[in-house]
Amino acid sequence: MLNIWAIMMVILLVVVTIGISLYARSFNSNTANFYLAGRKIGFMTNSTAICGDYFSAASFLGVAGAVYASGVDGMWYAIGFGAAFVPVVLFLASPLRKFGEYTIPDFLFARFGKSHKARVIGVIMVQLICIFYLAPQMVGAGSTWDVLVGVGFLGMTPYETGVVATVVVMMFYVALGGMKGTTLNQMIQFWVLFTAMFLVFALVLFNGVGNYASQNQPLTNASTVTVGKLMEGEEGKRVYDKAKATMSPEAFAAVDAAVQKGDPNASVNVVLPQANKLHADRTMVMQEPGHRYDWLNQFSMVLALVLGTMGLPHIMNRYYTNPSGKVARLTTLWVLAFVAFFYIMSSVVGLGGRRFIPELAGMDPTTAALTVDGLLLKSDQILPVMGKLLFGEFGLGYVAAGAFAAMFSTVGGLLIASAASWGHDIYENYVNPNAPEWKKVLVGKVAVIAMSLFSLLVGLGIPAIGLDKAYPSLIAMMVTWAFAVSGGAFVPMLLSSIWWKKTTRNGAIAGMIVGGGGSIFFIMMNILKETGVFAAGSFGATLGSLTFPSIFIVPLSFLTIYVVSITDKNKMPVYVNNIWARIHGSDKLSERIRMQMKEAEQRG
Repeated sequence: MLNIWAIMMVILLVVVTIGISLYARSFNSNTANFYLAGRKIGFMTNSTAICGDYFSAASFLGVAGAVYASGVDGMWYAIGFGAAFVPVVLFLASPLRKFGEYTIPDFLFARFGKSHKARVIGVIMVQLICIFYLAPQMVGAGSTWDVLVGVGFLGMTPYETGVVATVVVMMFYVALGGMKGTTLNQMIQFWVLFTAMFLVFALVLFNGVGNYASQNQPLTNASTVTVGKLMEGEEGKRVYDKAKATMSPEAFAAVDAAVQKGDPNASVNVVLPQANKLHADRTMVMQEPGHRYDWLNQFSMVLALVLGTMGLPHIMNRYYTNPSGKVARLTTLWVLAFVAFFYIMSSVVGLGGRRFIPELAGMDPTTAALTVDGLLLKSDQILPVMGKLLFGEFGLGYVAAGAFAAMFSTVGGLLIASAASWGHDIYENYVNPNAPEWKKVLVGKVAVIAMSLFSLLVGLGIPAIGLDKAYPSLIAMMVTWAFAVSGGAFVPMLLSSIWWKKTTRNGAIAGMIVGGGGSIFFIMMNILKETGVFAAGSFGATLGSLTFPSIFIVPLSFLTIYVVSITDKNKMPVYVNNIWARIHGSDKLSERIRMQMKEAEQRG
């Protein structure tokens, strides 16, 4: 059954989005406006736009879902995401803006003596990070549409319909509105998703989150298994026996009915106690870590989240839209305030779900279909479900609008970052440097369309390879992978390049390759392990046991930069002192040096 409130609110959001894009298209006469909105975005507008960019499907849907599914382990997502802007304001925001380029690859080119190789490798890393970050947005779009509408169109499933609808809207509004339109849309979308989260948070807080916030309740989760898997092993140790001991007799009757039919490939929904990866001899509870990760992976995950933000292209590019380094710092301080409150709300909602969903799900047939014995089958659906249970159809509609606002905002930022990398870094500098402004802008729009279509393929392909079954909090997991790649590829390079004058071009390039390539390698190994490609105990499974590689890859990238730089025959750029003054001087001095270097370049 269609939710009329949800449909109306999402349509209103889309109409406003398109209207703003139509208004902003007149500001896209040149690439500085199309990619950077003329560098005239104030701190409050930019801070809300950055938050809209940052509060993706993983933040809006995934963090509350991770807390709901994993308790304390899930809260580390909120802590990591929330703390991420502290190093940004301390180390990157002001220097990047003072340097005054368009993109991170642009920074690499100018910082290392007009290095084309550094710029191209930077472009490759930008695209890889964008792909990793676009994937969970697509999953969020499909999952939200599944809960919101429940039906597909034109022969597609509800999930596929959600993915396609999101891509079509985003492709249109980003290509049309450029950075100006994207910024204004992100600001509005932020307030929609922020107030939607607050709506659920306020009622949960008012009524209390229940025992799960005050006592060590055993952690159980719903999952789907085959009948064959259910009956494997010795009697008393089978999944069947664990489910029978955990589930209510009424809920377990459906499991018994499926077993009696005798089809080993039939799927059945069960509720099971969760294993404790830190203390195998103890029961897993909500208030202790150990559900998803051992200590090494837990620490590595937080490191990936805290450092990864500093390398996200769609976040870092936003600092180039501020008029000065001072405004960039002020912007980040406001971002920190919004981020801290948002993730506190997400954690409370996740805990509240453990109380309210078992109490209320049985009263609503559509919600009950998403649960097993009072527990959600897909934890990422917690916010739409809570919205409906607590506020009825209006609540689901408003939360759905917030979810789509989160996805629109983040996808918009990713598409404009990807387009800037292809259009500005590649086309303008290597394919057609003398192209007129209208053609440069056109290429940027074509790049937006191309990346949109690619993200569509990624979103449709994820269920096909079984990732949604391998990871209980898939959206949060995939975003953490994107953070791990950005943290390995760009963070050591940026910090070294900005704060260590002796960093060389070859050192920076080697650091990006080791950091980005190493992160992707270990993530791929983990995916192959979790999807069953590697047999248990095999060498591949051992490599894949490291869910988040940042704890090893980031230090290795720093070490690589250091070793290569101090042994590099191609030492620092000739004008490194000017570059240093440009990075660390006052706003006026940085701009004057930038203009002098540009004039010298034009004179040859």
